[in-house]
Amino acid sequence: MSRGDASGAAVALAEALRGPDTALRSLLSGEAGHGHAELREAAGIIAAAAEDPVAFAADHGDPYWHSVRVDAAALDRLHRVFRRDDALEALYAADQAGRGPDTTGLSDQAADLVEGVWGALSALDEAIGAAAEGWRVGRMAPVDRNVLRLGLWELRNRPAVPVAVVVSEAVRLAKAYSTEHSGRFVNGVLAGLAAAEREAREE
Repeated sequence: MSRGDASGAAVALAEALRGPDTALRSLLSGEAGHGHAELREAAGIIAAAAEDPVAFAADHGDPYWHSVRVDAAALDRLHRVFRRDDALEALYAADQAGRGPDTTGLSDQAADLVEGVWGALSALDEAIGAAAEGWRVGRMAPVDRNVLRLGLWELRNRPAVPVAVVVSEAVRLAKAYSTEHSGRFVNGVLAGLAAAEREAREE
């Protein structure tokens, strides 16, 4: 990916962050032609512009700085958009290393997700294993099991977040970071978990 690709994606992402939710969802879905890695790099450009606007403008020019500049509310929205990606990366690293996760450098939202998932790991894995017929959690693709852990934790602890959003975000993560079949697998397992959680709350 060229620097020009990420620069253009940063302009598009900044515009979407200033606009309605539908514009942002459309951009993140890839409808505008920007890939996931490109948008992650674009997010870094926007964050850098907000962190040190004087230095950024000196390096890139005032017109470009103005095109990627966002206000505090939009910057918070940016962190919320990618908090699950950052949380997944931390959980995956901890899973592979066999130790507790490192939340250094994560936003507060991402760190809360990581710490919540890690603190409930045994209970999450028990439920995931029961829902995924024919699959043991330890035999799942590492990204898939951590996406499922993250999604199930949100279902149990973030009631204000619509179930459809939790599931669609989990599918997005699986497609972006795992195998070509992972989106379908995660969707099926997490949809079943969501139904089970709903039934448990209604009892």
